Amino acid sequence: MAMVEKVSIYEEFHLKTDDPSPTPDSKVSINGTNQKPRQGRLYSTKYSELPGGLRVDEMIYGVQMAHLSCTDDSENRLKGSGANTVKALEEIVGADDLRKPLSTLLKDHFNLNLDCWIDESGFRMGRAVDTQGFIASNEDTIVLSYRFSTTGLDWITNLSMTSSEWEPDRDEIIGHAGICSCVDGLFTKFCTSRGKPRVHTGFYNNFIYTIPMIRKHILEPLLRSDATPKKVYIVGCSLGAALATCAFCFVLQEMLPSLENPTFVNHKLINVTAGSPRVCDKLMQQTVMERMAKLKPLDRAVICRLVFNLDLVPHVPFRLGGFYHLDKLVYITNEGDVIINPQMTKYTQKFNEVKALFQSFTSKDKMDEEHATASKSETEKTPFEIECEKTPVPIKNHMPFWYLTRLRMLEAKVLAGEV
Repeated sequence: MAMVEKVSIYEEFHLKTDDPSPTPDSKVSINGTNQKPRQGRLYSTKYSELPGGLRVDEMIYGVQMAHLSCTDDSENRLKGSGANTVKALEEIVGADDLRKPLSTLLKDHFNLNLDCWIDESGFRMGRAVDTQGFIASNEDTIVLSYRFSTTGLDWITNLSMTSSEWEPDRDEIIGHAGICSCVDGLFTKFCTSRGKPRVHTGFYNNFIYTIPMIRKHILEPLLRSDATPKKVYIVGCSLGAALATCAFCFVLQEMLPSLENPTFVNHKLINVTAGSPRVCDKLMQQTVMERMAKLKPLDRAVICRLVFNLDLVPHVPFRLGGFYHLDKLVYITNEGDVIINPQMTKYTQKFNEVKALFQSFTSKDKMDEEHATASKSETEKTPFEIECEKTPVPIKNHMPFWYLTRLRMLEAKVLAGEV
């Protein structure tokens, strides 16, 4: 993410809070006086082109790849999918191609070859596992995409509120985080200074089963002596975003010695998540961000954590449970503005977050003329419009369609030279 240093103008924002608390950033000139700015700046091409900068084309591509995991090459693809899932897929590939196999969509629309379909589901050693996704590639891109929640097993994963030590090399061998992993290491963590980084147990257990595929289709090609530079997208929405976060941490860890070497092949890791739950404990967050600090100046790694409006899911598990996000928030407003690192104390600080989250269920969504349905009869409304009408705002704002369309609005501003 681009670093904001001394600039002549700094936009101020009042998102969900009027708290004017300054950030530790360098002082800037505001109205002729040196002050420390509020958090938050509008997306700008000036910063997006800097090393480690966030780029709208990468955001859109990442969200598109994340949502394409909703389908596959089976005869039952999209069976049982909600109207919002189908609507977002239509936004990506068009109405005529909705029912085509994933491999065809990847090839026809993105020139990608489907290398591997991920499908690990059932109860393994007493643990619920339900992980789907895909790995696809071409000569300059590799994509790892995880599917969002679709089954009851997924919700068992989502509702887990425990953490386990981050030990993927060991846990890959046994196929899970370990017996009683939720308590293993807690004494060391809280009573000594030798605690290990920890991650959400449910997400971690589901991720572990994909490590062999990551090694074969991502790490091995990237680390070959004759490798050519590639962008590596590790992406997901919702539950898929949490798994993508685990996968990004793993690939970052495995490739760090190579990527921090300026003479190594110029690969770039790009983690794009939409509506991700929290995954890491504080130590894991710090460990990953220290690694990112080494790679951002080389433009070899970037984390784009997208949240749209009042999306519910990024606020769980609560900070009260000791879970944290990676990197700064990339906040998308209902009007299509994209704001980097806004001040949102009301929505992120422990008990305030819980209170604000419940209050958001009574929020009234701004009427979007494109999808206004009040004047339509029930027979005139599309399934997507009906689903939106019946869905509370914090859940509706979690739908990938809104992420995609609002990012398209930003893209139009970029192309018009307005940002």
